[in-house]
Amino acid sequence: MPRDVGEWTKDKLKIVSQYLPVYLEATVSAIERVYVDAFAGPGANRVERTGEIIDGSPLIALSAKGNKGARGFDRLIFIEKDYGLAMELKTEVERRGEGKRASVILGDVNTELPELMRQIHPKSPTFVFLDTEGIEPSWETIQSLAAWRTELLINFPLGMSINRNADSVKTEAYFGTPEWREYWNGGRLSRTSGLIRFYLDRLAALGWNEQPDLSRLVKGDGNKHLYYLLFASKNPAGGRIMNWAFSQPDATGQGRLAL
Repeated sequence: MPRDVGEWTKDKLKIVSQYLPVYLEATVSAIERVYVDAFAGPGANRVERTGEIIDGSPLIALSAKGNKGARGFDRLIFIEKDYGLAMELKTEVERRGEGKRASVILGDVNTELPELMRQIHPKSPTFVFLDTEGIEPSWETIQSLAAWRTELLINFPLGMSINRNADSVKTEAYFGTPEWREYWNGGRLSRTSGLIRFYLDRLAALGWNEQPDLSRLVKGDGNKHLYYLLFASKNPAGGRIMNWAFSQPDATGQGRLAL
């Protein structure tokens, strides 16, 4: 059964669908290209307001091809901790005849992601989508990806989770240091920009120093700020391409607003 999502989910998925074909084209000479979806869900989504059924990020990645006919991902790995959602995604993967190319891992991201990365060649271009609904993954898990040729697209759950759980141990683990509280204690606007910049700077220190000029704000009903999409790459082309994708109108046709 498709997972119910808000209309705003289309904005996030549009960015994924725009970026992946260009990424595949740019890495066509690599022996293996890998896609990792660390919070995969069931594959299909139902937009609550309209009932429209849309492909989620795992199915978008399965279908992705390079803009000039370049082949798709050679391997796709989907992590999901909910048994029912994982089995639903596995069934859809097999229905599409993609069981050899794609695998579904049942488990927690902080356990499974570091382990599976050890099974990927360090020089294989690997796109990692961290589309959390909570305060995850831990910073320790992020660090475990740093030795690989990875690009990260991250749902930074400021409005949905961090603002509501500032005292949670998961928030401390998410940032990996108590230094984040310096920015939390600032004013509302400086808190948002400060925490995003702090997180991106920590990514840059691990080698992911190619980043778009701005992050992408995703808003819900009533213009409510839900979360930001952050991107970090080790390749200058990655930053440029995602800068283009972030600058495009959202799924409703609205132009993006700067932070």
